[in-house]
Amino acid sequence: MLKEELKKRAISMVQIPSHFHSIIEEYVERENGEGEAMFSWTNEAQDEGVTINLDFSGNLTSLSIDNNDENLDVIPLNIETKRERAEQFLLRHYPDALKYLTYYKAKKLTRTDRFYYEQIVMDLPLGNAGCYIDIDHVGSIVKFTYQGVKQIPDIPTTLIPKEKLVEHVRNRLNFQLGTTNLYTAIHDVAADGLRLVYEPDQFFMKYKADVLKPTLTIIHDEDEPQTYVSLTPPSTTNVRKDLSIEDIVGITDRMEVIREVDMGEETGIVWRDQDWEMKERDLSINGFFKRQSEDTVKAFISKKTGKVRSFMWFNERSGDLRLSREACYQKAIAFLQMIVPNYYQYLQLIVQENEEEVDDTSKKEAFTFNMHNGHGIPIHLELVIVVVNRQTGQVDHYSGPSFDMEQLSQLPIEPAISKKEASEIFINHLDFELAWNKNYDSKTESYILVYQACDRHSRTPIRSIDAMTGAVISNKDK
Repeated sequence: MLKEELKKRAISMVQIPSHFHSIIEEYVERENGEGEAMFSWTNEAQDEGVTINLDFSGNLTSLSIDNNDENLDVIPLNIETKRERAEQFLLRHYPDALKYLTYYKAKKLTRTDRFYYEQIVMDLPLGNAGCYIDIDHVGSIVKFTYQGVKQIPDIPTTLIPKEKLVEHVRNRLNFQLGTTNLYTAIHDVAADGLRLVYEPDQFFMKYKADVLKPTLTIIHDEDEPQTYVSLTPPSTTNVRKDLSIEDIVGITDRMEVIREVDMGEETGIVWRDQDWEMKERDLSINGFFKRQSEDTVKAFISKKTGKVRSFMWFNERSGDLRLSREACYQKAIAFLQMIVPNYYQYLQLIVQENEEEVDDTSKKEAFTFNMHNGHGIPIHLELVIVVVNRQTGQVDHYSGPSFDMEQLSQLPIEPAISKKEASEIFINHLDFELAWNKNYDSKTESYILVYQACDRHSRTPIRSIDAMTGAVISNKDK
């Protein structure tokens, strides 16, 4: 279809409110002649919107409708009626869909029910195939994603006995004591927060289903050698504590807030110069991101503490300085002293052993720190990053801990169960189930059958063992 025809077809698929305006109109053509068109509309506050994707034949590939109208006075539909509406929508756009796709499951989300229609092979769904449809409580379709029907993969003639896989893991299993930040939205836990845990070295356990000698399908590249440098206490403790968010981030009087977004536990704030104007109206995706981010400063503020959790300058600042890396490091340390109390007790500077000298023309110096609990126990996936502008001496980017530092003082520093006990708990809960995985080693789109590790009760991946209670911590969903 021509571009104008695609746009007309998109508009005909859903009612666009009269107060919405267009923000994206993008056409992407691939080398094989296929492509995709994307159209997006939003209101003035940008807290409601409609986005539609079509392939070049005019078929709907995705739909997303965000609105604030919850229709609380309307009696919710039952799950069976919602599923009927989902199938009606699917067949309206893909009349032959149910010849190849099968209703697989429904999932309860915060404001909607999601229905999955999968391409099933060996009673298992193919990844990156089929579709899902979200229905709100009054029966409206608010999200749709269609990934299509794929070529049926080869079915292995033999499968590894699961008992051999469990034994293979038992002989190689090793745990590391660590601290991790758990979330009820992701993990099967009662409350968010830091926990002292044992974590297995092989975090993702997947095995080719038809190889008699168990071999991990995921081989991790060797990490680049790193050195961890402990930090020393500051030479002075004279730090200003009355600085505002604007002072910390570096916001000037010429700047104004253009967006403030509620992000759950954090508030996102975006600033830009008051006289900023986009030079031309551009409805491409690139133009959209320019309107959203060009010359802005973005920060995330913790609602609980009111402190800056992270910020980044997209507005390039320049100056007459030519600071060395060591001078920038001292600027970074001074910033940490201001924003992370007693930072030196919990951070170590990461130094790559093969780190080359930075080009003298580089405008910025980045410093990355890993975190521990103050007693040498690492905090999993927690990094602190400070980027200093060599020309201004100012911090252009900061990413801090994802948790309130006061939580560290409340954490135990000695486990109540041993590593051996944690290993036995893990093995007793370990099971494997078959799944089709996309074969990323193949040049053409194909699948391989794998065994993936899971908890024998929840059927979701095991992430760690609570070092105090011995409880198995697994994912909430697959």
